[in-house]
This record gives sequence, C-alpha cells and structure tokens, in this order.
Amino acid sequence: MNLTEKEKENLRYFVMLDLMQESGQMNMFGAPAKLREVYPDMSKRQSIDITSAWMKNKTVDNDE
Repeated sequence: MNLTEKEKENLRYFVMLDLMQESGQMNMFGAPAKLREVYPDMSKRQSIDITSAWMKNKTVDNDE
C-alpha cells in the first residue's frame, strides 16, 4: 500500500481512532479531546483536522 506523507504522519492517530471506535466506549465527536489528552503537545486545530481526515476516510461513497 502506498501512503502519502500526510497519511504516514497520521497513521498512528488513525489506528488509535479505529481502536476507540471499535471499543464503542465513546462518541467519536469527542475524539479530538481524547487525542489531545493522549498527545498533550497536539493543538486543538490539529486534533480536529486529524479526526476529520479519519472520518472522511471512513465515509463510503454511496453514488455507485
């Protein structure tokens, strides 16, 4: 699999978000705050951008 540099940077966060979703223990709209809790140097904007990119990655194209 060929990943872009941005995807490579976000891979560890995406894995964490996948695990959070699979656990079902939290609403994923709370994920940015959880990312900042685990990675205290992460900015609010960065955590939102990462979560948004992850959510877009999960979206299924229903136009087919």
